Formats: sequence, C-alpha cells, structure tokens
Amino acid sequence: MKRVVLAASEREYAAKLAEYLREEEPGWDIAAYTHASALRRELFEDRSVELLIGQPSLLYETADAIDKAGKILALVEERGTSGGPWQEVIQFQPLPAILSAIRDGLGTVSASPPPDCQVLTLFSSSGGAGKSTVALNLIRQAGERGLRTFYLNLEALNATSLLFGKGEPDSLSRLLYALQTHPEQGDALLNRLCRHQPYLRTDYLDAPDHPGERLALTPELTEMLLEKIRSTGKYDLIVIDPDSGAGEWYRKLLEASDRIVWLLLDDTQMLMKNEKLLRYWQGQMEKDEIVHKLIFAVNKGNVGGLVNHWSLSGGSPPSILPYVPQWKAIDQPGRLLASPAFSGAVDRLMDRLALGGNVPDSGRKREERHGIQRTHARGAV
Repeated sequence: MKRVVLAASEREYAAKLAEYLREEEPGWDIAAYTHASALRRELFEDRSVELLIGQPSLLYETADAIDKAGKILALVEERGTSGGPWQEVIQFQPLPAILSAIRDGLGTVSASPPPDCQVLTLFSSSGGAGKSTVALNLIRQAGERGLRTFYLNLEALNATSLLFGKGEPDSLSRLLYALQTHPEQGDALLNRLCRHQPYLRTDYLDAPDHPGERLALTPELTEMLLEKIRSTGKYDLIVIDPDSGAGEWYRKLLEASDRIVWLLLDDTQMLMKNEKLLRYWQGQMEKDEIVHKLIFAVNKGNVGGLVNHWSLSGGSPPSILPYVPQWKAIDQPGRLLASPAFSGAVDRLMDRLALGGNVPDSGRKREERHGIQRTHARGAV
C-alpha cells in the first residue's frame, strides 16, 4: 500500500479529492487533513509517507515535519506560485488531471506518450477564418468532457494575451532554444514554463511578443516540440493553432497531427485558395495521408447552408459554425466562449472528431462529478 497524505484547508475539497483517489487507486492508503496540527502529528508518527500533496500554506506551517515525506506536491491555483522547491499541481481542474500529476509525483507514469494522446491542428489557407476562436472553444468543451488539454499557439503574431495575460513572452523561445542546445533540460524547462488557464481548463505556453522563432521553425524542431509535450504523459489532446502557410514545418505539423480541422469561410476567393492549398499538400504528401485526417469546417456560416458551390474533395459535407455578430465589438474576451449556438456547433464538431463524443450520459455525469472547481467564479477570462 502506498501511503499518500492530502492536506487542504477546505474540508469539501479535501473530502472530494480523497474520495476520488480511493475510487481510482484502491492500492493507495489515503489520509486527508485540513489543519496543520493534525498533519504534523501524522508526519511525525512512525509511518512511511511516500507522497504529501498539500496547499503551500499548510506545507509552510508544517515545515518542521514535511521532510518526513518521500515526495511533496504543492496544490496551487497558478504555476510558479508555491514559493517553494516543490513540484506543483493545479488545484482547480478535472480530477483525472490531478490524479495524473499525483501518479507522476510517485513515479508511476510512463515517460512515453499515452496511445490516446491526440494532436489536433486548426488550419486554414489564410487569416481571418477564426482559428483561435474555434480552437479555444474546442479546448473549453474538451475540458468539460474530461479531456486533459494543451493549447499551443504557433502564430507569428497573435492576440491570445487578451485571454491568457502577458506572462513570460519569451517562454516558447527559451524552450525551443533548449531543445536544440540542451535537450536534457527540456522536461524541467517545459514544466517550469507551462501555465494553466482554469476557465479553459488547459495548459499552455505564453504567447511571444516577437515572431522570430515561429518564422524560423524547422520540421525537425516542430517535431521535437510536439514530442516533448506528448512525452509528459499529462495530456489527452494537444490543440495546435498555427498561421496559414505552406512551408516545410507546416507539412511536418500536418503529418504529425492525428486530426486536422481545416477552417474556411463561405467566400469565393477563400474557397479557391483552400482548393489550391489542398492540392499542393496532396502533392507534397500521400493523398490519403492528409485526406483521412481532414474535417472541413465553415466558420461564420449560414445555418441554412452554403451560398457558394462546394468543390473541395475529401471532406464534404463540412461542419458549419454560425456567425456571431456580437463578436465584432467584443469588450470582454471571455464572451468568445459564451455563445450557446456556437458552443452547440462546436460540440457537434467534436462528436465528428470523436473527441469524447461517444461518452454516455452516465459517463458524462461521472466526469462532471470528477471535476473540481472553485465554489465562486473569478470572472470571465
């Protein structure tokens, strides 16, 4: 029996997490404490505590005793806020993600990517198709389905700081540099630079201010970056949001993707551009290598159907995502995730992608029960 001790001051949170751990890991001996005095007594007793997972406030209050634990995980709201030398785990996220971090702390997670970790790329022939909006809505709903997600924005210029904040704008640059010069440091650096957005329920890297490293990406570096994220074993879904383009690293990205949502508008010129770009990629790769991964999606579409003739092969009929006119003058970025009509269309798109879409109602209820959130909202992102 592995001895795991949980320390959290909120009684309801501690009870819910302890109950889940006992359900999922019957071979673990779980103890939960909400007060520092009781935690200290537990640690000083003659027991072998293999893992202590607790809020930083309780860890500091019991600093004279926590060295009795084999390993320590700090429960934090945001990465980098524990103030101590401990490995961190986000406190408010789906319970499966917390369990994954605990298993990692115990050294019971394989370093190889899980077979069901999928890479999903949002692609388009030109800008303005709404890739980032679709990507973020996909991520939000994937989290609601219990999937652990990582959002990777590879646009040369992007505005995702409106949602995520400024953070460390050189995060991606530092990681890419380390992968080329000191690959053995990649795991530790990724863990340190990775941040979590609780509303979207996703991990991510801060958006760079300058486009240099994206413009200088190579196929080899693109592959190294994706494999580094996959190899953490922490994610079920990696969502890639790149620029439109036809360079070599885009080809590598499409080859490495398990599914591709090819986004376009019901516009004559854009349809022609997409047709040309699709023919180009089919010439660069085996035709079936890209077509079987594709799902076309028309964004800002007419729910009554397409205005223009559909001529793209391999993905008809496309999914249609509705036009939301209120988004033209958005004053709170969180509203990009609050359209029922758009959310419903994204939900149907996820079913087509088989991203948790076959989970029965009972399973979804279980997933909802297995998500820990704050009892009060912090406001829209």
